[in-house]
Amino acid sequence: MTPPDDSLFSRVAGAVTGKVVDAVPVEEILEHVDLDAVLDRIDVNHLLERVDVNRLLDRVDVDRLLARADVEALVQRAGIPDIVAETTGNLAGRTLDVARSQVAGLDTVVAGLVDRILRRRGPAPVGPPLLVGASPVGGQ
Repeated sequence: MTPPDDSLFSRVAGAVTGKVVDAVPVEEILEHVDLDAVLDRIDVNHLLERVDVNRLLDRVDVDRLLARADVEALVQRAGIPDIVAETTGNLAGRTLDVARSQVAGLDTVVAGLVDRILRRRGPAPVGPPLLVGASPVGGQ
């Protein structure tokens, strides 16, 4: 007796398997398959390398996606109100510092004009006595 021809066996098995698969509902076949074992054998990285991300993104309806997003929650989570408040506070503080500096410069100019009009001689005071650390006039 001669050993069976492997190619003949493969052809017969393929033909029979195809007929069985065609005759039996897929759900019934899948009941006998361990899908977790099949998934464990899949190389996910290799699968992802085959995905055309740009084509996939072209299929995404961004407007519909954004309509479902809770933008207020995203804004809060990102801390945008805190950033705006801090930035606004810093901007207001800097503006106030510039304004104070301008007013102090204007005060110096006005004091010089008043001294000229009143014909005052001698060094002008640097500021109010208590502020500059000098004792007030007539005080100790």
